[in-house]
Amino acid sequence: MFDFKFLDKCTNKFVEAEFEIDTIPGLENSISLTYFIKRGNLISQGFYSNRIKENSIDTIIIPKILFSFGNELHSKRWKYLNCEKTCEGLETDFYENGKKRIVGNFKEGKPIEIKEYRENGTLLTQTFYENFTLNISRINYFDLKEELIEYEVYNNKKRKTIIKTYDNKGNLIEKEMNKKYVEKYSWN
Repeated sequence: MFDFKFLDKCTNKFVEAEFEIDTIPGLENSISLTYFIKRGNLISQGFYSNRIKENSIDTIIIPKILFSFGNELHSKRWKYLNCEKTCEGLETDFYENGKKRIVGNFKEGKPIEIKEYRENGTLLTQTFYENFTLNISRINYFDLKEELIEYEVYNNKKRKTIIKTYDNKGNLIEKEMNKKYVEKYSWN
């Protein structure tokens, strides 16, 4: 059994959070945890993954900048929040050690570009978004020396997304297609 405590960096207080736990295949005693907390009238979602001992207490630090959404089914209300404030322009959040965790460029809470960093301060990913939506247009992946390893280009169509993965020299490695779920209503 896990005993998690959630420390919100916005208030520096422990808060209640709902969470889901998954194991990480191939990594013994490693988990991936998704947590949900209330921020204003939205629900904010964060992620935590680490090696953990069962029957241990672990404090999960909830960062200031999180993706947030409405609690209604199929909510169209979403944005990034810095605590309870809508992200606008350049926003930066930090790890406990003072190194950058995330740097994002936002317009009215909608992402334009988000850079995520490792706890040691090196750049991990750089993600670009289409027209203030959650549709990704490109993700760059970096090694520990912050050199580009590979990148993905997303071609978002109405009912599918084509993702092409390239190495750092621009050679195509993989191509995949993800169909988008489209709800169909019947009035009969």
